[in-house]
Amino acid sequence: NLGGASAAVRNILTPKLGTYPIGRDQDVFMAKGDILVNNSNNLTLRFNRQNFTGTNNESTGPQSVLEHTGSSLAKTTTFSGTLASNLTSKLINELRFQFARDEEPGEANTDDPEARIGAIVTGTTSTFLNIGRNNFSPRETTIRRAQIVDNVLYVTGRHNLKGGIDFNFDRILNFFPGFFSGQYTFNNYSAFDPAVNTPSRFQQAFAGAGTTGATTNPDINDYAFYFQDDWKATQKLTLNLGIRYDLETLAQPPVRNPDPQLISRGLDTSTPISDRNNFAPRFGFSYAFDEKSVMRGGYGIFYSRTTGIMLGTAHSQNGVSVKNFDLNAAQIAAAGLVYPNVLSAPPAAGAAPISIFLFADDYAQPYVQQGRVGFEREIMNNTSLSATFLFYKGVHLSRTRDINLPAPQLVTFTDGTTSFQVPRFLAPRPVPGYRRINLFESTGNSEYKALAFQLQRRFSKGWQFLASYTISRAQDDRPDQTSVVPGNAGDDAKIVFNQLNVRDDYGRADVDIPHRFVFSSVREFGRFTRSENPILRALLSDYTFSSITQINSGVPYTATVG
Repeated sequence: NLGGASAAVRNILTPKLGTYPIGRDQDVFMAKGDILVNNSNNLTLRFNRQNFTGTNNESTGPQSVLEHTGSSLAKTTTFSGTLASNLTSKLINELRFQFARDEEPGEANTDDPEARIGAIVTGTTSTFLNIGRNNFSPRETTIRRAQIVDNVLYVTGRHNLKGGIDFNFDRILNFFPGFFSGQYTFNNYSAFDPAVNTPSRFQQAFAGAGTTGATTNPDINDYAFYFQDDWKATQKLTLNLGIRYDLETLAQPPVRNPDPQLISRGLDTSTPISDRNNFAPRFGFSYAFDEKSVMRGGYGIFYSRTTGIMLGTAHSQNGVSVKNFDLNAAQIAAAGLVYPNVLSAPPAAGAAPISIFLFADDYAQPYVQQGRVGFEREIMNNTSLSATFLFYKGVHLSRTRDINLPAPQLVTFTDGTTSFQVPRFLAPRPVPGYRRINLFESTGNSEYKALAFQLQRRFSKGWQFLASYTISRAQDDRPDQTSVVPGNAGDDAKIVFNQLNVRDDYGRADVDIPHRFVFSSVREFGRFTRSENPILRALLSDYTFSSITQINSGVPYTATVG
């Protein structure tokens, strides 16, 4: 809607307002070969290729014109193999490997800087028309991966002994140039008129001197070792005893911000991640009371990984590698900026308050404690009923938390006749010159408890089914590993409300589904014998009917959901 726009503005914008195609095309190729090396060794090789083109997927919507978007590309190539070896009658070895390359560039449809033009103003709400290059393209993330896994199984007497390694090496190139191409903001069409050209705001980012700017290499190495003994202690009792060790080494953030304000507070943007005590014990048992009744249980610790998006953000968003400048109308005029020109070098004024990301000194790898105990009883031929209690506890879960906040003040709001108080951060930020000082912490917690009932009929006389009902409760304090863009509505929705007291947010989790019932069934009908007609017999014979029915509680939603 160009209502109120001058002829000059219409001449510029009208050609940009047409519809444009948005597409998602994918080609997948696979080749596989099995080679019997000899009677003891079998080799499987596999090649996969996936090419995805998301035409004009980079920034879409009714406020984005064709030149504001670009194509999202993804090319993934994987070569993997497995060598299964029967070394002796008691010793089996499985060797697996993969080499992979994942390239995901995002393209831009124009070289012109981004311009946001106020199109509709209602009260204090503005809808902006977006033209020019969007502020994060072109971009690229490329991962080269090499992985080797080896598992050994040795059977002797009452023991099945298993051991193995899993090594994974990721070499990562990440290029995310937010605002490097410049962004103009015009309050309305009149301000955008070439005869006026009075933007209210201009933003542009530059690479810091002596740094790689928006290009980072957040490489990650994973090492894992495990051993397990499945021991048939008696005719009725089987024990599963194991331990696993996980080590994830991450490329150290390379730049230390020298600001004395940060150093005096013990904040180091080059803080390395060093968590080397990740031993994970596993224990399980199965006890058969008789031929129809069995009790099973187990407990284990399972370590997770620190995500590459967290590491890459800590590498670049340190307040040194990327310098953001935010100019107001007076500074834009003083710099002689006129759309579509951009700055060729950082200006003398207009440095924006910085938001930085760094890892906490005591950051630790997240893990989950998992336990269960259950009882199963055969209640009739081929049909059993079981009840299982499950418990999961997330510990040291990752989150992003802004520590550059003043003490909150309680502010009273009234909704109709109801008054309530909300903590607000009204005083200046404690560390001046910075917006958010975001710590990647391992302070998140979660807990899941469930009681699951299952009625199962094994396949017999052409029929099998599985009916399960789970009653559960999931709670957490909003952990998250992907909140890395301050001010982005999606990322800000992931963090806790009061970042100075994360326990205030402990409650039912977003994924909490208290009740879930699932029924699946397979019914086979053989030859139809009620007619001698061969055509009718052929049409009505050898059918299989299957179904899955799921009924569960609704998921939580907010009052402001769209």
